[in-house]
Amino acid sequence: MMKRWLPSFFLFACLAVPALRAAELPARPENLQQVLDRLAPGDTAVLAPGVYYGPFTLNKTGEKDLPITIRADRTERGRVVLTCADRTLREGKSRWKLEDRETGLYSVPFDHNPVRVLYSGTDLMPYSTLDGLKNFTLLTGCPGPEHGFFYEPAEKKLYVRLHATKYGSPDPNRHLIAAAPVTSPGYNGEKITRPEHANLTILPRGEGYIVIDGITFETPGAAAVLTYASDVVVRNAWFDGCRFGVFGGGKREELPARVTIEHTLYHHTPAFEDVADLIAKYAKTPVYGKYSIFWWHRKGSYGNYDVMKNYETGIAGGIGREWIIRRNLISDAFEGLSTWGNSWSSGLLVTENVFENIVDNALEAENHAANMTIRHNVFKNCFEAISWQPLDGKPWPGPVFVYDNLFYTTPEFRAIWPWRPSVFKIGASDRNWTKKHMGSVKENEPRRPESKRFAYSPGVGFLAFNNTIFHEHGNFFNKPGPLERELVNFRFFNNIIVTAAFHKNPKYRGSLIEFYNNLVVSPGNAEQSVLLAGAGGKVLDSVEALRLKAPADYDFTPLADSPVRGAGTTAIHPESHADIGAIPVGGTWTMPRVGPLTAE
Repeated sequence: MMKRWLPSFFLFACLAVPALRAAELPARPENLQQVLDRLAPGDTAVLAPGVYYGPFTLNKTGEKDLPITIRADRTERGRVVLTCADRTLREGKSRWKLEDRETGLYSVPFDHNPVRVLYSGTDLMPYSTLDGLKNFTLLTGCPGPEHGFFYEPAEKKLYVRLHATKYGSPDPNRHLIAAAPVTSPGYNGEKITRPEHANLTILPRGEGYIVIDGITFETPGAAAVLTYASDVVVRNAWFDGCRFGVFGGGKREELPARVTIEHTLYHHTPAFEDVADLIAKYAKTPVYGKYSIFWWHRKGSYGNYDVMKNYETGIAGGIGREWIIRRNLISDAFEGLSTWGNSWSSGLLVTENVFENIVDNALEAENHAANMTIRHNVFKNCFEAISWQPLDGKPWPGPVFVYDNLFYTTPEFRAIWPWRPSVFKIGASDRNWTKKHMGSVKENEPRRPESKRFAYSPGVGFLAFNNTIFHEHGNFFNKPGPLERELVNFRFFNNIIVTAAFHKNPKYRGSLIEFYNNLVVSPGNAEQSVLLAGAGGKVLDSVEALRLKAPADYDFTPLADSPVRGAGTTAIHPESHADIGAIPVGGTWTMPRVGPLTAE
């Protein structure tokens, strides 16, 4: 069970400017807002252990050489918690009533529909009806996870069913229950604009020069941190029960710039395990035939959007210019970064992160993301790692640069899926042309002034190079939208590619996608494998022929006699290297420590 903190604690504000202004301000939980209101450039607020019930706002900014810092006294999970959870429920002052002993259904008086509920840190599936919760079924009867919650507004009651055998006792009275506020407005709760939508809101616009360090953010209505200010750093944070980690506020042209998110943990635990459990239980039953992707419950499939908002969110949202997402652990999540948050990013750098156990897409370069760089990351056990699937028409996303990354899966991951995942999802559906600025053309109408035959990545395009890809159970590529729609300005080169096949359709020939200098081990289709290798590339008959150090142990270092040596092209992008794959011969591929840097 999650540790409960004692209600009495202190807050110290240590001012990192001349001694005349230095002060220590002991405070109770309700004093935090007062301290935030007193901060000035160069000040550091040091938060002592405790649970701080928000939301809170910061209406001050620092200066380039005198930032404002808000940090925990020590970086440790759960030591300093900023929460928007219902206090009475979280502190156990409301007792849960057993409604049905056979099913383990409990209820408690409550005044709103929470967007998230955690029991001792475990995320509960939001069910659309009370009957659905009682039977663990979504709308239309599709089965869902065996733990969840439902809010009945007519009764003003919150109902829960906890897992009978996992994650501790099925009695909520024996757990720390963190029930979030209502979500923000919008079809998918994406209109995150007000302080009540976040645990901490940074209100000023323009240059902020603010650092937030070492805090556990729990169950906000929408985002842990909402910032209107640019030049903000959020580091060493835990995002527990957060739809978004950090969200940029404002209209598209006003989105904040130069926001850095580093050394954090973002998760939806146990989203991935719920998927594995459902597939194991129903993959060989008629459920699979009736509901083809029945495990996408957190996507909102077979759900009521007026009751629940889906988990297509991510570590960041409202991304403006030149954001950096680095050295984070994004684990056990439905998605790592979705189009709901990345639609208008420009110059986003995603680097040195680990994405693991991702149910859907690790990164979506959508709808209009420009100049996005994805480099030196690990994508471990991701259903689809990289997605280019705009749904809003022009401007199409791009350029996008994907290089020096490791993509791999474990045997346990490969055993889960009843059909093949893929590494890249690239395509454009007819939905793009239904938008007003695209002509409002019906989806089944091919005739329009601008051809629907092509979708393209602008500038130098979508470039994926010098990656090492081991996805033996999956396809290299999934293409949403019509197969006949040509994909223009997509290039893959200098990659090691080990997959079961190129595409699920053995007749597909890759549209106008360009391939160069790839080393391919893909037994699914000989002609497609040759296409995937491309000019200057080669198809090998086994993983052993790659001559890598220990791929079964996920050490993909090339040996001195590996065919990767000097076999790549450096003519397309200046960051490419002649040795194929992410790791040059004689080189090393080191991932910095990811996730919060806790006190030793």
